[in-house]
Amino acid sequence: MILSEKIKAQHEADDVLNTQLHHLFKKVNGYIELEISQKRTALENVLIPETLATHQNRLHQAGFQQTSVWFQCFNFSSIIAVK
Repeated sequence: MILSEKIKAQHEADDVLNTQLHHLFKKVNGYIELEISQKRTALENVLIPETLATHQNRLHQAGFQQTSVWFQCFNFSSIIAVK
């Protein structure tokens, strides 16, 4: 299974940096500040990021024997899980 999620870093400073870099990435790719702000507002208190370890523990509890991060960009991570 492949699980892709927004993740929370272990250190708050890393979360702040990743968010800034992600917003800069959006600006460079043509998003305007209003669009970035509206998306952030729409996801507040809806998408609540959890740590990578939390996701991996949950996968192990669901019976997956092996988990591995195979892609990560800013604060988004894709985990491959094998039963």
